[in-house]
Amino acid sequence: MTENGTTGRQVSAAPAIELVGISKSFGPVQANKNISIRVMPGTIHGIIGENGAGKSTLMSILYGFYKADKGEV
Repeated sequence: MTENGTTGRQVSAAPAIELVGISKSFGPVQANKNISIRVMPGTIHGIIGENGAGKSTLMSILYGFYKADKGEV
């Protein structure tokens, strides 16, 4: 950990969430292909996309409801 010079609070260099190379298919349908995301502590991110783009599948992998075919959480 390092100290932030302006606030004096501790800042972690490690990501709060990291997905690397996530891929998931359901039969012939590929829901996610090689998705990587790093979310640092204290930041806000959103995932947007069209219907059927794989957003819910990606979140389900993060939550542990589905297991990724490839990649790491």
